[in-house]
Parts: sequence; C-alpha cells; structure tokens
Amino acid sequence: MHLTALRPHRLAAAVVALVLPLAGCSSSHHTTSSAGTPSPAASAPLPSPASGEPSPSASASFDLSAWPTAPINVDEPGFPRGYSYGVLKRHYTGTGFIDALTRQWHISLGARKKLDPSSKDQMPAVWHAAGTTHPSSGTELWVAGVWNLAGDLEYLTCGATVKAPGRAAFLRACARFDHPGSDPAASVRWLDSVTGPVDRKYRKDHLTVDSPLYRAGPAAAYLLEYGGGSTPATYELTFFGLKT
Repeated sequence: MHLTALRPHRLAAAVVALVLPLAGCSSSHHTTSSAGTPSPAASAPLPSPASGEPSPSASASFDLSAWPTAPINVDEPGFPRGYSYGVLKRHYTGTGFIDALTRQWHISLGARKKLDPSSKDQMPAVWHAAGTTHPSSGTELWVAGVWNLAGDLEYLTCGATVKAPGRAAFLRACARFDHPGSDPAASVRWLDSVTGPVDRKYRKDHLTVDSPLYRAGPAAAYLLEYGGGSTPATYELTFFGLKT
C-alpha cells in the first residue's frame, strides 16, 4: 500500500468521508489539522487528508530512514510526504491485543466495514473497525484498526484528547502493542520520550506535529498532536506495517 502525503493516520479522515464519520484510518491518511479538522474519533476513527497535499502516487515512495529525528510540523521542509507500508505480518490480525485494549478501556469496537476508495485514490479496498468512548464531557479515547481484505492487520491507531482523564495511561497501554517482533517496554519508553518534545512544539507553533519514528520488528510507530478551532488538542499514536 502506498502513502504519498497520505500518512497512515490521515487515512482515517479520508475514510470517514467514504463511509460515515469514522475516525481512524484505512490505507493511510494523516489527520493533519490546524483548524477545523474533524476529530478522528467522532464516530469511529479514521484519518483525513491534509489540505493541500498531493494525491497518492504509486510511483512515489518515501525512504523511512530519512524520517526526521526531531518533532516536525506538516508545513516544514523534510515532512514525510510519501512512503509505502504493508501488513505487520502475514496472517497476523492483532485482534487479541485490540480486544483486550478495548475491553480494558470500555470501548466498543464496531463491526468491520469494507472501505473501497475510488480508483483515483490509488488505494486498495480494506477493512476498517473503530470505537470511541468519552471519559468526560468533551473528551474522547478511541481505537481503530485497518486490515487488508485477507484479514492481515496493516494499521492500528489510538487517539486521545489531551485533557481526557486517563489519557497518558491509555496511550501507554496502546504503546504496549505486542505485535510480532515488538518490544512493548521499549515502545512505552519511546512514547514517554517523545510526548514532551511533541507537545512543546505543538504549543509553540499551533500546528500539527509528528514525532520521530519508532521501529520494532515489522512495524513502525509515530505520535501525532493536532487541534485547532473547534477541535481540542489531540494525540494519535499509530503503528503501521513496514513494506517488505
């Protein structure tokens, strides 16, 4: 699957428009929002294409080794504009972890829905499922997954409004994603190390901010912070399969 300016997380908003207000992701769309970007978990997580980004192209592929090593906003030179990703592992569904996470946080994951982007999007059809909970008025926690049509997990995202009760613990629980080749303890340490720098840059620039990339086995992850206008400051933690 290809992401060209459509980051795995952006997929959510795009897919959201295709089906209902979901809020998570589908083949790869980044919720780059500075103002007016719908909450990825408004109904069921999916990311949305950032304004002004080029359409995905099957010929463009970003080199993940060139991913910035410091938090970066989407308007800066060096922002990852395109890359490919695949499944975390063939025949791996991730449902055991996702089911346990959603039970622990009282999130009801909806039934999988088939997302079939139009041909101009150059993205294959996928399965998507997501669920949201509201730990307090005006706050959200959500989980969303994307699978290829064979049922292999491609993408897992967890989102939380910054002021949501339990937000830090929820994101750490998500960071413990035990996919093949994972190191949950190292993943949590990475999350803790990037949260402060991402937040400081977001507060300084008031623009969507991406963290440096974390890699473990067949997967990579990044933390995003966005918000603006009527959208409260929000974190999204995303894991996606590396292209093999």
